[in-house]
Amino acid sequence: MFTSTAYILAVFVACIIFMILLISKAKVHPVISILLTSLILAIALGTPWADVMPTIEKGFAGTIDDIALVILLGCILGKVLEETGAAVSITKFAIKIFGKKRIIWGIVLSSAILGIPIFADSVVILLIPIVSTLAVEAGASMMAFGTALYLGALTTASLVPPTPGPVAAAALLGVPIGEAILWGLLVAIPGVFAATLYSKSMKTMVLPKEEYLEAAKKSDGFKLPSVGNSLAPIILPLVLIMLNTILNNIIPDTAVARFFSFAGSPTPALLTGCFYSLALTGMKWKTKVVVNDWVESAVRSAAMPILVTGMGGALAIFIKNAGVADKIAAGVVNMSLPGILVPIVIAALIHVITGSNSLGVMTAAALVQPMLVTIGISPLAAFLACASGALMFKQANSSGFWVTVSMSNMNVNQGLIGVGGASTVAGAVCSIFTIILHVSGLI
Repeated sequence: MFTSTAYILAVFVACIIFMILLISKAKVHPVISILLTSLILAIALGTPWADVMPTIEKGFAGTIDDIALVILLGCILGKVLEETGAAVSITKFAIKIFGKKRIIWGIVLSSAILGIPIFADSVVILLIPIVSTLAVEAGASMMAFGTALYLGALTTASLVPPTPGPVAAAALLGVPIGEAILWGLLVAIPGVFAATLYSKSMKTMVLPKEEYLEAAKKSDGFKLPSVGNSLAPIILPLVLIMLNTILNNIIPDTAVARFFSFAGSPTPALLTGCFYSLALTGMKWKTKVVVNDWVESAVRSAAMPILVTGMGGALAIFIKNAGVADKIAAGVVNMSLPGILVPIVIAALIHVITGSNSLGVMTAAALVQPMLVTIGISPLAAFLACASGALMFKQANSSGFWVTVSMSNMNVNQGLIGVGGASTVAGAVCSIFTIILHVSGLI
């Protein structure tokens, strides 16, 4: 009974539907939902009782062993950028570069940069007072500016580590962080560009909330860190990680390459960025607020993605052991469906149903990893496909949707057209670009 293809596939589909319903309808935390799903799948597939928990623990520990600190340090870095005004400094500089007529591109540029270490929802909360003021000065609609603000951050947060979603997906698929950053940035650019053009096309006038205009006036007198110091904690780790990847390909087994193998590995690189970010705090760097309270807040932010990633690894083991992946992959081959579409569709479905971009990226990566060989795609292609698919159609079950819509003074229908439409455009363009890279043999 436990080995027939029909039974295995039926159990797998039922368990995934059960998991999604737990998260989206019953509002059970994703960690518990994935744990329960793993247990049910293991029992239903006939896993010996004595092997169930050891397998879950092995899958959990094996998945988070090299990414837990990366996620934590990324959250610490993002917290410092939020609290010190560095995010605002970067935004004002980007807007100055593009000028009044092209303000929306400055908003998107700063948002996309900040989306690399900071959750997209937080970027909106941080910058909405500035963007509201800019909308008034430019005579533009918050439907356009608010959407652009969110989509810049959302796209890079989905595709570029060290944001927790792509870090976890890269770990689940075995993609080096350096490669994930380089290719994630490459794929994110056309998605951000397309979403901005879509945002610019929305002409329905939506005025900003008065409270954010007042908040922007109150913050005008605050002393902000310089642009160089604000950008350095973000750029420095990325440069170290990319140098590690490049040098170990060009001049392997040299002293320089060995040094960057350490300094440019994700944990030391992000730790360097975190230490550098202390310069943004001035004399506050040695106070309890900085070295304890901000870190504690970052630990809380990091806990969920770390635990979800670990549980995703546990679920992936049962999927792999039962042969579910091979059977699904064989079905894909029989239908002549291109393998590259599988992670895109899975990630999009999970995101649309649960409303969580991070969950869409991470869970799709866990589900797809065991079937990579059969569907004929590389781990890197799967990573980009999962991250692209998880951008599709932000709507009313997403916290990011509500943060953006409410703070931009849009109604639900305007939010669906703006945020929902722009996220779908970004996801579709990133997916098409990923497919082109895959078909051309580059990934």
